[in-house]
Amino acid sequence: MNNLNNTLFASFKVLLYFLIVFGIIGVLAIFFIIPNWIRTEEVLVPNITGESYYEAVRILGEAGLQPAKTIQEASSDAPKGEIVSQNPEANFRIKSYQPVEITVSIGAELVPVPSVIGKSRDAAFDTLTSAGFRPNRVAFVHSEDYLQDTVIAQTPPEGGGQRRGNPVNLLVSRGPRPQVVQLPNFQGQLAANVVAALEAVGLKIETEYSSHPKIPQGAIITHEPVGGVMVRTGDRILLEISGVQGTTANISRPLPFTYTVSEEGKLSRHIRIVIIDEYSERIEVDQRYAPGTVIDLEQKGIRVFGKARVIVYEDGEKLPEVVYR
Repeated sequence: MNNLNNTLFASFKVLLYFLIVFGIIGVLAIFFIIPNWIRTEEVLVPNITGESYYEAVRILGEAGLQPAKTIQEASSDAPKGEIVSQNPEANFRIKSYQPVEITVSIGAELVPVPSVIGKSRDAAFDTLTSAGFRPNRVAFVHSEDYLQDTVIAQTPPEGGGQRRGNPVNLLVSRGPRPQVVQLPNFQGQLAANVVAALEAVGLKIETEYSSHPKIPQGAIITHEPVGGVMVRTGDRILLEISGVQGTTANISRPLPFTYTVSEEGKLSRHIRIVIIDEYSERIEVDQRYAPGTVIDLEQKGIRVFGKARVIVYEDGEKLPEVVYR
């Protein structure tokens, strides 16, 4: 029984000591710690927006403040490492132990420049504007490969990383350089040879057919303008051919073929179009074109003789061929 009483008395003494210690701590908190916490000096938050990160930390330190966790975000206006916002805002009073949240710019968001090669000038402007870029200067040059008013090149080039709003300069085709030639007299010559020669200098050909008692089938009866007249690239030449349209051999005809470049992605694709007809096998297109560009061979003035096969290669991949009879 005495042992039990001794144990209870010892436990009571320990509990009493704990109560005394906690009581002392409570008194100190009430009379010293809490009043000091309440009376902590408030400081004016300095303006650090627009400063570099390290300069902002220095300014906060001089004011007796510390930065909170840094938040980073893209900004099209502020350069990389610049403070774009703060919380609390400048001139707001806070306790010196309160942290200041700061947001740091990681620079402008960089986006790839879309390809506009092969597009018309208006379509190129629309594509660049939709992607957030600004069409800038436009230069013109003659080209044998691209139609008039078609984009040949661009700077900055396609792809890469550029800031939205940056300017893009364009080089636009004026079409083939005009040539002035004196038209020979083609009467009696085979139409197939004449058409090939005239198209080689950029002349547009129209044909009509009629019977003639002396001039053989497939030869030129007459033409307008007549021989001796000066003509230039783009002029139209009317050929009257002996025979019946559709049955006259070796007479060329326009090729009503169009191809739309794959619209996937923003980078240009290399397009090669091969034509095989009764006249020859030849490459008519061998250039880069922007996604979605429509290539119209009839608009380019391509003509074929007899049965024709058209083979398209896009970035080296052969596509199913098209046959015209």
